[in-house]
Amino acid sequence: MRFQDLKPISLNVIEASSVYQSGQKRPKKHNWQIDWTRLRLLILDNDERLDEVKAGIAEDWVRTHGTVWDRTQGFHHHPNDPYDYDDTVFWGYSSWGTPAIAVIFADETEASYELYTDGMDYNYHYLGQKNAK
Repeated sequence: MRFQDLKPISLNVIEASSVYQSGQKRPKKHNWQIDWTRLRLLILDNDERLDEVKAGIAEDWVRTHGTVWDRTQGFHHHPNDPYDYDDTVFWGYSSWGTPAIAVIFADETEASYELYTDGMDYNYHYLGQKNAK
């Protein structure tokens, strides 16, 4: 799997009040979740080119992302171990935002891409140890 085959996306920060207003329904556009199968393949196929991969919701990146893989630890068992933003709670599904990944490549360039499939699984998935490469 190649990064060139993915659609680039910008990562944003939203005001908490712009989506979760008391007394109003949450917006409902779709049921999209991180595509964990494609994410695992993407990392395994390109691990020599990567330094770090994170996943989360592009429109609310700061509050929803977590580290999935890095060059030192490999696949992470939990989304923010052993370091990351203290106020981040990983979220892998959205009815209004776009599940995405952010990549830091070995050459220190950075990029972010849409990476979702239909579904409502918001949980983090450990991607290691499945008949590793």
